[in-house]
Amino acid sequence: MFWLKTRIIEGEGSLENLKNEVNGYERVLILSSGSMKRHGFLNEARDYVKEAGAEVMSIAGLPSEPSVEVIEEFLPKVREFSPDLFIALGGGSIIDTTKALKVFYDAPELLFEEIAFIDRFSKPKPIPKLRTPLIAIPSTSGAGSEVSAASVLKKNGIKYNIVTPEIAPDVAILDPRLPRTMPREVARNSGLDVLVHGIEAYTTKVAGPFSDAMAIRAIKTVFEWLPRSVEGDPEARARMHYAATMAGIAFLNARLGLAHAMSHKAAWIGPHGLLNAILIPYVMEFNAERSEYARRRYDDIAYELGLKDSEDLIKAVKELNERLGVPTLSELVDEETFTAKLEEMAEKAYRDGLVAFNPVEPKPEEIRELYLKAFYGE
Repeated sequence: MFWLKTRIIEGEGSLENLKNEVNGYERVLILSSGSMKRHGFLNEARDYVKEAGAEVMSIAGLPSEPSVEVIEEFLPKVREFSPDLFIALGGGSIIDTTKALKVFYDAPELLFEEIAFIDRFSKPKPIPKLRTPLIAIPSTSGAGSEVSAASVLKKNGIKYNIVTPEIAPDVAILDPRLPRTMPREVARNSGLDVLVHGIEAYTTKVAGPFSDAMAIRAIKTVFEWLPRSVEGDPEARARMHYAATMAGIAFLNARLGLAHAMSHKAAWIGPHGLLNAILIPYVMEFNAERSEYARRRYDDIAYELGLKDSEDLIKAVKELNERLGVPTLSELVDEETFTAKLEEMAEKAYRDGLVAFNPVEPKPEEIRELYLKAFYGE
């Protein structure tokens, strides 16, 4: 099955479409990143909402990592305002925070522990029908949260998923003016996240022809445009912005694999996209050695990029990382801290729901070895 709940509006200046999209709503809540406020896009969005005749409240400068604690802090304020439409304006974390707020605003009886995917062996309680629509306006180009049915939330430093079609945004507005404000490092990390989304979505056990098309297009865009996007090229930023959503559509349908499972459990070390980029070559080698299906799928991607085979592809991914200055894990965290948490990370990554979609079922000790390889850059 292939599905997409979100209506996508794209193009230069497309933020103005908010005027039409909020028509008929009375109270609109905008959750925004601090950078969108600084660059004037929050004010622009507020003006469009007011023009449409709605009352607007905005909350700006939310923490960069969505967490259960943040949701609990803001819920009383949100309930008091009682919005009939949510707008998320910012990076993947802002969109994920808004999705989670929507869940607990529309269904206050739910507890996080009941509905989150703690691991793949637990069965979360289903989320009921939610009433408040959500418009997502991404400012970074990586997470794909503007089309996905998942919200990644931290609790006690570990990332968990809430997954339900109920939180997939109703509308996504992709205005390339917004990601042009990304700092170089954010452009790099989020762009590498797109690459890993594409590679993993293409090689899961449930990949299909329609998700494949989106994944391949996203991967090709990264190799062609990401280095220029990192340097701030306006056209490249637009291309990467659309590629991020394509990769999001791919993993919405085909899911993700072991690299994501591992990066979720190592979230305390650094930015998500960067961790994915560090881990993906080792995961690809691991999968290719043990699965003919994975090797064949990597061969397909290599062919699309004008390369020979899976080995060439892994080499190309490593070279892209090197070109963009991606560090090893040992440059992000000291050995003592890392090894103290290693067993716990490996065990939790093994239990992560995404491992079920990886082409190879890894053992906890194999995941441990992969973490070590990524740490020492072997």
